[in-house]
Amino acid sequence: MTFRTELNLNPSPFNISHQHSILMLGSCFTSHIGDRLQKYKFNCISNPFGTIFHPVAIAKTIAYILEGRPIDPSDLILSQGLMVHPDFHSSLAGTSVVISQEKMNTAIDHTHQLVRQLDYLFITLGTSIGYRSLKNGKIVANCHKIPASAFTKETTSIETIVNELQKVFSHLHNVNQTIKIILTVSPVRHIKDGLIANSRSKAQLILACEQLCQTLPFVSYFPAYEWLMDDLRDYRFFEADLIHPNTQAVDYVWQKFSDHYFDNTTHEINRRIEKINKSLEHRPFNPDSKEHHTFVNNTEKEIQLLSKEYPWMKF
Repeated sequence: MTFRTELNLNPSPFNISHQHSILMLGSCFTSHIGDRLQKYKFNCISNPFGTIFHPVAIAKTIAYILEGRPIDPSDLILSQGLMVHPDFHSSLAGTSVVISQEKMNTAIDHTHQLVRQLDYLFITLGTSIGYRSLKNGKIVANCHKIPASAFTKETTSIETIVNELQKVFSHLHNVNQTIKIILTVSPVRHIKDGLIANSRSKAQLILACEQLCQTLPFVSYFPAYEWLMDDLRDYRFFEADLIHPNTQAVDYVWQKFSDHYFDNTTHEINRRIEKINKSLEHRPFNPDSKEHHTFVNNTEKEIQLLSKEYPWMKF
């Protein structure tokens, strides 16, 4: 008997390997996958602008990256002791205009320098419910605990989502014609406005992804949302808040990601790195024993070997 509906995906027509340059943008679920890519020493930058949930805000972030333009300091706002920016996460904010400018402009400059060398851009869309600033009429990436009276709340249409993302995706492809963009929808549920609003929001995102994949040949879709909601489909795969996927669920999606995008060579390198990671976490019974010194020497040799093959790998 079958007790669940499994989602099986054929191997991707393209492979992701350790040599590729990868940029991860979007919701906190992007960070989960990015953390695992970094754990296995992929050449990956994960959410350098912090978590961003709304597709229009993500499109704006990509525009910053493409143009390499510094922020306008007049856009910074004081909120609870930090100089925040409506287009950036609070992790890039500082206690002064100078500090905030430096952190935000550094993130922009760093990613701008990499944009022509990127092989993959992985984007996770979180919600189509956005907040529009009454001050400038634009969708913000983060409200930064600013009073709700400063914004209007709206659900962004599929047409707007597609237009905003298609515009920056096409610009990005003109700059870097070998880049591949992978879209996914976050399985993290945004229930502040209720379950019905969340379902409608996710549906908007899924349909927008479909249109983008049909229109742009360099854009594809990875079904992380469907693996959580239609395959695992059980609250035991969520944290105690019943909203965020737990470690077991993320591990499951990571395994699906690996099976879909990695070839045998990449899997073998990951096994070597996993062995090194476990060795580095090992707590010796007797640090002065001959056996432990041999163990340490063997681990160091394997690290040197991998680092020689892949110079960016740091252990």
